[in-house]
Amino acid sequence: MDYESFKNRYGVHLNRRQEEAMMAVDGRVLLLAVPGSGKTTVLVGRLGYMIFCREIEPENILTVTYTVAAARDMKARFASVFGGDAASRLDFRTINSLSNQIIRYYARLAGGEAFRLISEDKRRELISAVYRDKVGTLPAENDIKGLSASITYAKNRMLDKEGIEQLTGEGFDFSAVYNEYCRRMRALKLMDFDDQMVYALTILKKYPEILSYFRNKYHYICVDEAQDTSKIQHEIIELLARPRGNLFMVGDEDQSIYGFRAAYPEALHAFGDKGGKILLLEENYRSNSEIVAAADAFIRKNSMRHPKRMVSVRGKGGSLREISLFERRGQYKYLLKVASGCSEKTAVLYRDNDCALPLIDLLEREGLPYRCRQPELGFFRHRAVRDVCQLTEFSHDTTNADLFLEIYYKLSAAISREEAHAAAAKSRENGRPPLELLASDTARSPWKRRLCRELQDNFHKLTLDRADSAIRRIMQEMGYGKYIEDRSGDIAKMEILEILGQHEHSALGLIRRLSELEQIITEKASETSDCPFVLSTIHSSKGLEYDRVFLMDVYDGMLPKLSPDELVRAGEEAQKAYEEERRLFYVGMTRAKVSLNIFTFRDRRYRSDFTCDMFPEQPGRGKPQSKALPQASVVSKTDKKTVAKQASEYIPGVRVVHRSFGEGIISRMQARFVTITFKSGDTKTFDLLAMIEQGIISRG
Repeated sequence: MDYESFKNRYGVHLNRRQEEAMMAVDGRVLLLAVPGSGKTTVLVGRLGYMIFCREIEPENILTVTYTVAAARDMKARFASVFGGDAASRLDFRTINSLSNQIIRYYARLAGGEAFRLISEDKRRELISAVYRDKVGTLPAENDIKGLSASITYAKNRMLDKEGIEQLTGEGFDFSAVYNEYCRRMRALKLMDFDDQMVYALTILKKYPEILSYFRNKYHYICVDEAQDTSKIQHEIIELLARPRGNLFMVGDEDQSIYGFRAAYPEALHAFGDKGGKILLLEENYRSNSEIVAAADAFIRKNSMRHPKRMVSVRGKGGSLREISLFERRGQYKYLLKVASGCSEKTAVLYRDNDCALPLIDLLEREGLPYRCRQPELGFFRHRAVRDVCQLTEFSHDTTNADLFLEIYYKLSAAISREEAHAAAAKSRENGRPPLELLASDTARSPWKRRLCRELQDNFHKLTLDRADSAIRRIMQEMGYGKYIEDRSGDIAKMEILEILGQHEHSALGLIRRLSELEQIITEKASETSDCPFVLSTIHSSKGLEYDRVFLMDVYDGMLPKLSPDELVRAGEEAQKAYEEERRLFYVGMTRAKVSLNIFTFRDRRYRSDFTCDMFPEQPGRGKPQSKALPQASVVSKTDKKTVAKQASEYIPGVRVVHRSFGEGIISRMQARFVTITFKSGDTKTFDLLAMIEQGIISRG
């Protein structure tokens, strides 16, 4: 069939660059496609062109997709255009499906039985058991999740012994846990999804006849979402594509946002070095010109990318809008108004699922409809949340010796392990609270006894506090914040708890509400609602589009995860991570078709390097500080020394004057944060360095 007949028969309508990509069949080709450029249309059309115009046997074509759902959807889309017969002869697979095929073929030839694929539940149990044996404590949900991600990362990045030893766990030796996990998997004759690729690559390298079989089977290989594939996946694909070299990869390094899953966009950067041809799809058919221009200018600040320029086909119209609020909590009330009576396809996008919890809480309280894409329950099972639950429980029964032993070392009371266990044992005998026993033990120093009395008093006050005040007390007066900080833990979880606590009269009420929210989100996950108001992480929104998008919680430390000052002190890997954060924000921006709305905050605690780039000339903000990435947001050494010197004078007990809240006394210091009790009776916590820089605070 000639090309003109092909176009007319199957209704193929492509622009010049799309057409060039569709007809690029032979050799190594990398198609870099900006968001909304119709790359799936090109991929599907190209398969039809190969079969009907180039007369290539469908069985000789392998199309590798990132997910099972993507493979299924692409096959259905091909069938809708070119018919079911041709679709049934094409091979659409994930890299795991391909790896499984290689392993099964090897097992048949060898006359043996392949290792069984472990279920996700069984894998979690095994990781938990290894953690317990190697670390000595029961893992929390986030420990298991983090370990699982690190194991996946190590295998997908093909790390050697030295590389694995450089990976760290939170307070434990990751390499010891990793090696034991792998040993037990082999002993049980099990493999996980990452092992599938490791074993498949080993087989292809070790057995030339098996490699030859698959090379003869697949003469042409197409890879979708190439920016998300890992190093080991690229190795397998490159090995199969040789010596014919007919490899067509479609992706966009600007949309590579799965570094935590070991995505390896470096392979795209080096594609041209191996003699590959690079084609560009730069026309965005999704978004209006204002959104496209802003997104393009934003992503071009990254250095690790092929040069390209995204342009809008839709032309003018639509809007890019800054929604300026004082601080983070204002977002939720604003979005409640958006949700009320929402009729157009609207997405609220954020970095991780925790961000949505305060909004979900309010939407449920107000009875407003919403849909939540791919929610997770990790927050409710996180170690910090579990600790808050235990501290609250203990405050209502301070004689619980077993619970005391679970929590004492996480608080600032200078209790040794020997003292804690002795007090717990005596408490079980006489029924007195362990803290009371320690506070009255004359063998201990007066300072240690005073700390125990203060902690005992704080536990009593905890039962009387509103929930948000209880969280602040736990963090500040009771010292749990320092415990998290010393272990580089996720302090953001505590802020979410404090925000949720605004609507509960007690810490116990907050614990009950957490249980209700967990149940609500579990039920929402199984709903198939067509509600137009959608909540989603940016990761889960990839590949989707909405008329109206709201980007929330865009501030340094959340999005981007690294603050600019941390970035300056970090090395090359952190620079790469920062560029991925920029790509994540870019992906969020490019989900919007007509209206893109970004929340910004005047409170310095929520300053954002990204929004300074987006809205540089707004009053009071000044020019963006991240024109050159390594110098982002750097305060000069002289300024830092001056600020630090002044900050050293602000200690507990010092009288101060705040520009907005008046006179007060510093009641607590924690790192750079200061808690002030004002004459009005209000107690507030601030970033001391930021206040000094801006002249907001002075000595009283």
